[in-house]
Amino acid sequence: MANLNKLFSDFNKEITLKSKKKENLKRGRNALRDKIRDKFSEKDRSKPKFCGQGSYMMKTVVNPIDSEYDLDDGVYIQGYSEKEIKEWPKASTIHTWIKDAVDGHTSKSPVDKNTCVRVIYVNDYHIDLPAYIMKDDKAYLAHKRDGWIVSDPKAFTDWFRGKVKNDGEQLRSLVKYLKAWKDYKKVDLKGISITILVGENFYDYENRDDLALLGTLTNIIESLEDKFECVKPVAPNENLFEGYSETKQAEIIKAITDLRDSIQKAVDKEDEKEASDIMINYFGSRFPQGESSTAEDKSEYVQAEAPAVLKNDGRSA
Repeated sequence: MANLNKLFSDFNKEITLKSKKKENLKRGRNALRDKIRDKFSEKDRSKPKFCGQGSYMMKTVVNPIDSEYDLDDGVYIQGYSEKEIKEWPKASTIHTWIKDAVDGHTSKSPVDKNTCVRVIYVNDYHIDLPAYIMKDDKAYLAHKRDGWIVSDPKAFTDWFRGKVKNDGEQLRSLVKYLKAWKDYKKVDLKGISITILVGENFYDYENRDDLALLGTLTNIIESLEDKFECVKPVAPNENLFEGYSETKQAEIIKAITDLRDSIQKAVDKEDEKEASDIMINYFGSRFPQGESSTAEDKSEYVQAEAPAVLKNDGRSA
């Protein structure tokens, strides 16, 4: 059987955010922070604090194929934590404050979404600016439609980092592989859902990302077939799959199953090139092409210690 760990490792490097792009995103983020601080000071409001969140902070950002990079930066409004929620400004008002502060920073006007204000750097990336107020150790998100709702992105980041600390960097790599697959195959899954599914169903296979991914996907399928849900592990512990139709549920399970089966077929191949061709069909041309095996060295694959089919008798963590 083929050992595709090296190919997956090279794929990881290809889809990982490069240092130059990281610096570009940080510059854009810091410029917006300065704009917001200055505007709040100008209006005699307490300067907000900021906390990065999302995939950037969890180091699971992948280079998009044909869409914008995105970065989330939480804006924590100060001066209201000791007051009752009914005394806070309306969530929509906070949105207006932030939108006014960043308006004109880029050529395209900021977009006021329900959960954040989005600043768009045309044909490059966008930065989402959700706003929060902390009270009694809880973070309340300014939701333009629903008002102030409990939502703690920092807790989610801490949860994921704890998973990586316990399970190792391989878990982070698997999240990135599935994000790249989702992007290439246009699968209707959010990045946060992938992060939770991988974190809760991780199958540890040391030095073999291909088999770890195979086992993790098998665990995910078993979990979704048992109960189709993706519950956020921190407050407000909502089910991100709530309201999904049976058709959409079936489509998601089929997409994941197709990927799992393709990886199984790939690792069962003796020839590395044939195996990589299968993976390229699911991950795109960024996945490296392997080398064809000669008759002399095919025996190496046949004698591999790893099983041709993973037997998931229990979930490894």
